[in-house]
Parts: sequence; C-alpha cells; structure tokens
Amino acid sequence: MLATRPTLALSRTLVRLAATPSPSLASTSTFAARVKKSTNITGLDVSTSPLAELESRYQKTLSLLTTLPEASVYRQATSALTQQRLAIVTKYVGEANAVKSQPEQIEGIYEQAEAELDAGQLEQVLEQAQAEYRLAAKMVDWKAWEPLEHPPAPGQWSYFSMAEEAGEGGEDQNVGGGKQ
Repeated sequence: MLATRPTLALSRTLVRLAATPSPSLASTSTFAARVKKSTNITGLDVSTSPLAELESRYQKTLSLLTTLPEASVYRQATSALTQQRLAIVTKYVGEANAVKSQPEQIEGIYEQAEAELDAGQLEQVLEQAQAEYRLAAKMVDWKAWEPLEHPPAPGQWSYFSMAEEAGEGGEDQNVGGGKQ
C-alpha cells in the first residue's frame, strides 16, 4: 500500500517536530547553569533543562497518541507509561522552578527525579522520550492497528517445539500424560 501525499507530509512533519525542541523551552531556560558537566556517556550531552524538555516531549507524545484508536494496545501501553512519567516529571518541575537560581539544589532535584523515574539519567530518559515520540509518529503512518492486507501463510505463526528441535518427538507426546 502506497502512502498518500498528505500522510507522507504529516509523517515528515511529525519526525521534524520530534527532532526540534519546543519553543516553550526558551522561556524555561532561566535556570542557573548546570553543575553537572558530563553524563559520562559518549555522545550524550548534558541537558540545560531536562525536566522542562521531558515535560514538553511527554505532552507532545500524549497528544500524538490520541490520533491512534483507543483500542490500540500500543496506544494504551504507551499512554500509561508516558502519563506515569509525566506525573513524576511535573512534580519535580514545580520543585525546580521554586529554586531555579540555586544550581546545587536543582541538581539534587534532578537526582531525585532520576531515582523516581528509575530509567537512567534524565538525558537518557529524554532520548527515550524522543524515540518514543518518533515511534508513535511512525505507528500513525503505518496504521499498525489495521488488519493485515494479506492473510498470513498457514503455519506462519506456529512456534517450534523444543522437543521437536531436539529430535524427541512432537507435542502429541505429552497429550494425555505422555506416550501411550
């Protein structure tokens, strides 16, 4: 199935938006300079305002997920995780805003957020959030919730048996409590 031009344009726009920071982040960049100088992960720079960036990205992801059908398992699972993380981030954004001119206290708040999120450094969590947003945009383009265009071949979704692979017989061996 070929993508129509509007769908392709929407997909490209969503991917472009995923790579660019939100304009609302410019107003939140009045925080004191970060005390943290390195993530100690090659290629991963320290974010100047990770909580604000995460909050923005999670809100964009939730907004994008509303375009998927409510019955979509991907939408349900991703929305639940994103809402849980957004609630944590929002709590710490408020705390960081209260002490935004005190870098040591902000770093302590960032560490508390990292501990509660339990998914690595905030910069890593931000990368995960950006990747999830890009995946959600692709899911919209792919329409993964729709039925397959071509039915699967017979046996395509049949999984192998360890007993068969080991040459010990098939599943029928265990029917009725073993060989008869």
